[in-house]
Amino acid sequence: MDMRKLTRLLTFSILATAALTFTVSAQSSAAATKEYNRLVALARSLKKINGDNMNREPHKSILKRNEKDIVYSEPSGEWLVRSDRYWDLQKKYSKLAIAEEIAWTAANTSIPGECEGYAPCYVYAMRITDGEYLSLYPKGKYARKAIDNLLAGFKPIIDDIKPAETYSGPGEGEERVDFKKHLDELTAIVKKTKQPKTATLLAQIKKLHDAYN
Repeated sequence: MDMRKLTRLLTFSILATAALTFTVSAQSSAAATKEYNRLVALARSLKKINGDNMNREPHKSILKRNEKDIVYSEPSGEWLVRSDRYWDLQKKYSKLAIAEEIAWTAANTSIPGECEGYAPCYVYAMRITDGEYLSLYPKGKYARKAIDNLLAGFKPIIDDIKPAETYSGPGEGEERVDFKKHLDELTAIVKKTKQPKTATLLAQIKKLHDAYN
């Protein structure tokens, strides 16, 4: 084959592949944005629904239509988008830039229920929110804020260790094992970050670890 023809064919093939890749990427990005925006809009709509109007339209239909995506938090009396919906979406589109925004939204989505002073519950909540964000994006643009959030979460528990008046530690057996596991996971996650307050947070985690293990 003539070299000029071969070169043209190769160039055309490369350009066609690049165009196809760009099109698929653009379609994925558009789909991710659409799915993410739907959940964000749903969360906004849920803020308008309470015990007094949940059985009236349009609120009743919103709850029914989105029942697989939402959960009711009894203590706060509010409907929430299930955080795992955001995490699943992040995983689905993990290679796209929007994935980090989705993860940060997931980390800041309230978890139903309350811990009622039970320290392992607070630690677990930190692990699956800001801790999970940092595990995915240790150098992410929200890493510093995530570290600050964890510091704020640990501080009152650390301050209460002696005397323990507000927070209670884990019981024996499986409770203690799970508590240690979550602290160890947070330690490993935080060590991968390069934020100014990383050392302070690690010291807090260690102090709590030593107090109950």
